[in-house]
Amino acid sequence: MRRSLFLCSVVSSLLALAVVSVSAAPVVQTIGSARVTISVSPDPPRAGSNAFVVRVTGASPTMLKRTAVHFLTLMPSMNMAGPAGAAMRTGTSSWRFTAMLAMAAPWTVRVQFAGGVNGAANVDLAVGQATGAATAMKPSGSLAGASMSSGDGDATAWRNATLALLLVILVAALVLWRDRRPATIGMVAVAAFVVVSIALAQSRIGSSSAGMASMQSVRGSAPVPVTLSTVTGGNAGSTISAPASLQPYLIQNIVARAPGVLTDFHAYTGARVSAGEIVARLSEPELQSNAQAALSGAQAAEEGVTVAQHDATIAQADLDAKQQQRVYWKSEIAREKWLLGQGAVSVQEYQNEKAQAATAQSDYDAARAKLAGAQVGIIAAQAQASQAASTAQAQDISASYTSVVAPDDAIVMKRTVDPGVYVQPGTPILQVAVVSRLRVQAQISQQDLAGVQVGTPVDVVFGDGNVLHSRVSSVSPVVDPATHTAIAEAILSNPRDRYQPGAFVHVILHEQGSAQSHSLSVPSGAVVGGVTTGVWVDFNGVAHRVPVNVISDDGTTAQVTGDLRPGMRVVVTGADNLEEGQAIAESNS
Repeated sequence: MRRSLFLCSVVSSLLALAVVSVSAAPVVQTIGSARVTISVSPDPPRAGSNAFVVRVTGASPTMLKRTAVHFLTLMPSMNMAGPAGAAMRTGTSSWRFTAMLAMAAPWTVRVQFAGGVNGAANVDLAVGQATGAATAMKPSGSLAGASMSSGDGDATAWRNATLALLLVILVAALVLWRDRRPATIGMVAVAAFVVVSIALAQSRIGSSSAGMASMQSVRGSAPVPVTLSTVTGGNAGSTISAPASLQPYLIQNIVARAPGVLTDFHAYTGARVSAGEIVARLSEPELQSNAQAALSGAQAAEEGVTVAQHDATIAQADLDAKQQQRVYWKSEIAREKWLLGQGAVSVQEYQNEKAQAATAQSDYDAARAKLAGAQVGIIAAQAQASQAASTAQAQDISASYTSVVAPDDAIVMKRTVDPGVYVQPGTPILQVAVVSRLRVQAQISQQDLAGVQVGTPVDVVFGDGNVLHSRVSSVSPVVDPATHTAIAEAILSNPRDRYQPGAFVHVILHEQGSAQSHSLSVPSGAVVGGVTTGVWVDFNGVAHRVPVNVISDDGTTAQVTGDLRPGMRVVVTGADNLEEGQAIAESNS
């Protein structure tokens, strides 16, 4: 009898514990010496707006004060980025942000820390379907939704209770097969009653917890506690958050500039090359022989110029001599003519002198023609020498192209040919990338493009928590019709080639007077979705929904337009479950 009683008690206790559900625990990760705790509400998360609370312990107050927290969301199954922005500090070591997880699917939430604490923590979530859809269809003020939710119970608890009862029946059969006394039968009945009672209690508790959304939709006499915030004028210094990727600053093809066989070619993918470094050589003996022949021809042409100049010098000397003879005979003829008139010389003598003067003139004309020919020869020799020198220089340059030189400090991305291959001029042999500087290419949504221009400050947030600063250098004039985004690019220094092209980063662009003059600022948590985006406004203690158009949202503050005025009070916490005309009261907590 005692053994049977003990066995039933143990089985009842174990089965009662089996039907108790376990609540999910926050995610805890370590970044350096700091301990990061991330919790989500609701837990488990559902499609729609989810609130995240980040707490950091193990870091000094000074480090925490300098720490900024940003978040990114990603749906890996579709390779699609979701909302991103800055978390709002709620205390010395705590932050809060709200993320709109639009679909029921696996999501990854990445929380990045920069400043005092540097690093990142990832939270993998299985986001379920949004609840309360059926309740939302109930008439306002009806209690039917609440009563049905309470009466249906927790399906998980009843399923576990069914399994527990089957086990109780099995154990009871074994016990009663050997001991059929009334006391034993009573103990088995008590065990079954205990299991059913615990399952029923858990079902009631789980049902009331699960039906809170339904109960919240029931308008009662007591106002719903909410937190309120004041609508302010548009913030011209708002920020834009966007995903981005890193690209090389420059991609170059190193080509062969002369024909030849590749030798001394040892560069491989990932190798670093320096500007001016010889990365390969081209073996082509004909280039060297052509260069030597052209050099010899240039030297011979220079010698031809020297010979022509020497001939011209001789012709000039001969012309000078002939000029003196011509001058002498010219004066002599004038003297002989005077003597002839005085009868001092005969006519024959005068004619002889005149013939010699004519010969001197003829010799002078011939010498002048010879000098002119020599001068023309100099010009022709100089032209030939210049052409020969150009040919020699061209051949020498072609011969120097047998050394293939890297134009910049770079990293080899791809080798397109192998050593020993005969290549022609213009054949690419290496593709290299300049990564000492990087191009940050951010995907900017079309509604945020008005706030982005050349010169807009950019904060680039890396996966290790490091933040570098730059400015927008160009904005694409074309929006991608598939993604409705355009690329804004910034140039970023990459000292010691620390970051690799192709990596995913997050950027925050600081708008400068880009917000529309008639826009207003509200907390991001005040914006609720639905058929239209809107905010809940407090009108004398009653909730009134006002449709708005969201211009930008950095995760903390949203820039909106709509039928709002500065000074109005909008609901921040508690806005998701309000109804039109429902009584609200500001909570002091």
